[in-house]
Amino acid sequence: MYKAKRLLIYIRVFFIMLAAEVAGVFVKRSKEYADLWIVSERGVDARDNGYHFFKYLRNEHPEINTVYIISNDSPDRQKVASLGKIVEYGSFKHYLCYVLAKYKVSTHIDGYSPDILFFHKFGKLFPDKSKKVFLQHGIIKDDLGFCHADQTNIDMFVCSAVPEYEYVKKTFGYKDGILKLTGLCRYDNLKKMDAPTRKILFMPTWRSNLRTCNKRKFTESEYFTTFNSFLNSEELARLLEENDYELIFYPHFEVHRFLDCFENNNERVQITDFKNSDVQDLLINSDILVTDYSSVFFDYAYMRKPMVYFQYNDAAFRAQHYKEGYFDFKRDGFGEVVATGGEVVDSLRRILENGVQPDDVYLKKMNAFFKFNDTNNCQRNYEAIIAL
Repeated sequence: MYKAKRLLIYIRVFFIMLAAEVAGVFVKRSKEYADLWIVSERGVDARDNGYHFFKYLRNEHPEINTVYIISNDSPDRQKVASLGKIVEYGSFKHYLCYVLAKYKVSTHIDGYSPDILFFHKFGKLFPDKSKKVFLQHGIIKDDLGFCHADQTNIDMFVCSAVPEYEYVKKTFGYKDGILKLTGLCRYDNLKKMDAPTRKILFMPTWRSNLRTCNKRKFTESEYFTTFNSFLNSEELARLLEENDYELIFYPHFEVHRFLDCFENNNERVQITDFKNSDVQDLLINSDILVTDYSSVFFDYAYMRKPMVYFQYNDAAFRAQHYKEGYFDFKRDGFGEVVATGGEVVDSLRRILENGVQPDDVYLKKMNAFFKFNDTNNCQRNYEAIIAL
């Protein structure tokens, strides 16, 4: 059923794309499409490197003909519209912009396209002379097969740390000049609060094997039972009460359709989603991060804040999700690696007793990891794109 539906979508996208190619011949010399830059994330949001880069362009280089691709029903639409021109994701004008753009910039590979899956598979059917930029939406630490050179068609691939850059260069197969060590645009906005926020952020990533499951199968998964048990544990409730803290649960975007499955018997635990919370705001306005494998912990390390890794079944994750790359959590991680909810609570207690600061051993790792520690990431990316 899923494959048949996807095939119909592919056919539709193919014919709309052909129509856009024809229409583009007649409008390509118009002012509206001249030297056009399109910027996006996933077409439905504006909270990541795409948004911060677009904001930079509008503030620092308003002379550039730039549009942001976003759906009309996105909760982020208005804040982007206040900066500059927007185009509805998936509209015919989006197809035209895609055909005629000089630069295509996104946090996701083919994220600037009208259909990411179609263009990731068949993008080479529509060759063009545009420069395609992968801003990234995190720091790569695993062997991501879909990011390898033989799976993509990009001209610039952003890295932020020397170990990441060296690993991608060695493993992913890109030609010289495509990888750029320029830093993530959203890091320009990261800051550590002066006073404690009294919030713990719990942000686990998703699992590939749960992508197509229904709610019944999801609630039977180890992912759900482990994390749901932790959220409702007496140990966590006691820790939060004793220290006057609140825990915010915000799992990966792919898990949000299952959020109503999670129980919440603790008034100090808040379950939130994409529509009601911004990831970067959550990262900034919290004191401690609990995650499993999500690369969002690099953002936390950039702010030099403490964290805990809750990895309940490492073998299953590696078998079903991403293969381990250069980053070994126990060797290279910026916090303790634990396997049970009780151990998470113990680790959180130690961090609280340490004044909500990372241990020296982890702080040294944070200081050594990043190539940059400034607010010039957008500028470096802009200069690298222009140099293409």
